[in-house]
Amino acid sequence: MTDPGLETIGETAAKTGKLPAAKRHILIRLLGISPWGWLKLVLLCVLVGFLVMASEFDPVSPDVNMMGAVQSFLASLGSLLRWAVQNFWKPALAGATIVLPIWLAWRAISLPFRK
Repeated sequence: MTDPGLETIGETAAKTGKLPAAKRHILIRLLGISPWGWLKLVLLCVLVGFLVMASEFDPVSPDVNMMGAVQSFLASLGSLLRWAVQNFWKPALAGATIVLPIWLAWRAISLPFRK
């Protein structure tokens, strides 16, 4: 009796009657998500973009005021919704600049754990 870990692909195929599943390419494993997953990712980008653009948050400004940004966001919620209907692509792009690098890093970190 031999160690099962030492079996060759041919021996395994002879016993089971089928070849083992081919390993997916690294780019498919990294970026391969379903259409529903892409839709959720785009919606998350839009939501984060709404928050970033509505609060007029500028991280390079020397006087960043998070409480002021939150108050500004709450004060302009109605105009934000009107603006969002007219300019859907802008918040999607703004949110994507934040969400996509984080998503890509997460996919890269979790890559060894996906088949």
